[in-house]
Order: sequence, then structure tokens, then C-alpha cells
Amino acid sequence: MRARAAAGALPRATRALCVFAAAMARGREPAARAAIAAARRAGAVRRELEETALMLMLYAGFPGALEGLRVLNAAWPPAGEPRRHAREGSPATWRRRGEALCRRVYGPAYARLLPAVRALHPDLAVWMVEHGYGRVLARPGLGLRERELVTVAALAALGWERQLVSHVLGAARVGAHTHAIHDALSIGAGQAGARERTIAARTWERALRFGARDGAGRAGRGGRAPDETLRAPRHPNPGAR
Repeated sequence: MRARAAAGALPRATRALCVFAAAMARGREPAARAAIAAARRAGAVRRELEETALMLMLYAGFPGALEGLRVLNAAWPPAGEPRRHAREGSPATWRRRGEALCRRVYGPAYARLLPAVRALHPDLAVWMVEHGYGRVLARPGLGLRERELVTVAALAALGWERQLVSHVLGAARVGAHTHAIHDALSIGAGQAGARERTIAARTWERALRFGARDGAGRAGRGGRAPDETLRAPRHPNPGAR
């Protein structure tokens, strides 16, 4: 049975997934192995860790995903079942569900997102929607709220500030509690250096301002209402140690 957490806090199983992602993004294998053990104790199923490792491809590249799965397989070997889910879907399916997921995560910013990415490179916009969101983040096996919290932790560990702000807001839009988002941000910062901790602290302040401005804490069209509006929790600064 999955361990319960206090209201609003990051559940222990999700916390372990965030630690695993942040640690592997930084190449910290001992911390990642400890996170796998913590996830098992908290009642996570193996596929949740597998999906978390696969997500690293979006943030830490193929090396991050490959190493994450290597560490996972060594610490928690697969049972040998066929992984039919690994090949599910088609480009048309990925495009359709990628667009839908982007709209949920980015809310009112979605209309500005695709033109901005196309201006960088048109192929990148296609890859982001079809591959990043449609094929990876919209996969079954791990909930959307958990995926956004894992994303926050990984991006915080790596210090990708613009993307981190977007996904802190995105986590609120898909229903993550303010305290859980803050915890995920702090977990990522805790696996990183001084630069990343500074970015995490600055990100939180930016996200609070943006959330108040465009209503990130309210559900978008067809979205699920979050636990509460994004606001400052009664926690230490995420950049502090």
C-alpha cells in the first residue's frame, strides 16, 4: 500500500521519484539508488521509476535516460514481463495528445509557446509536441501531476530557468499543491550547486508573480482544478540549504 503524506505535502513515493530524477540528472548514482529504495518502501511500482528514467531523455538527454535505467535495473531488476507499452501509439496519436497536454500545462501561455519555439527552429516545435509531450509525457504508467513534479525537480537540478518557471506554473495548472511544487523545486536544488540553488529561489519568486498575473493556479479549459492557487508556502526558500 502506498504510504500517505500530510495534506499538501509531496507524497513519499513521488518525493522519491523526484529525488531519483534530480540525482540522475546530476549523475549522482548513490543518491539515485537510495531514492529507488525509498520509492519501494513508499509503495511505488517499478514502472513509475522506469517512466521517470525515460523522462530524463527530455532533460538530461539520452545519456541521462540510459544511465537512469541502468541504475534502476541494477537496483530493482525487471521481472521479465514483455514491455508492450514501450511501442504504443503513432505519430498522429502523439501529435493529438501532445497538443492536448501542452494546452493543459501551459494554459494561456500556449498560444505564445508554439510560435516562439518555431522561431527557434520549426522542427523543434514538432519534436516538442509530438515527441516530448505526445510520446513521452503523455505515456501511461505515471500520472500527469507526478510527471510535472518530477520535471520540476529535474529542471531545478540542472538549472534550466526558463523551462523551470514554465513547469512550476504547469504543475499548478494540472492540480499539484503549492507545497508539493515547492518541495519538488527544493529537491532539485538540493542535488545541485550554488548556481542552481540561486536559480531555484529566483524561479519560485517569478512563478508566484506570473501565477498571480495569469491565473496559473486555476484550471484551464477542460483541466482539473488544483488543490489551491499557487502562492508562497510556509516553507524555507528553495535555494536555501
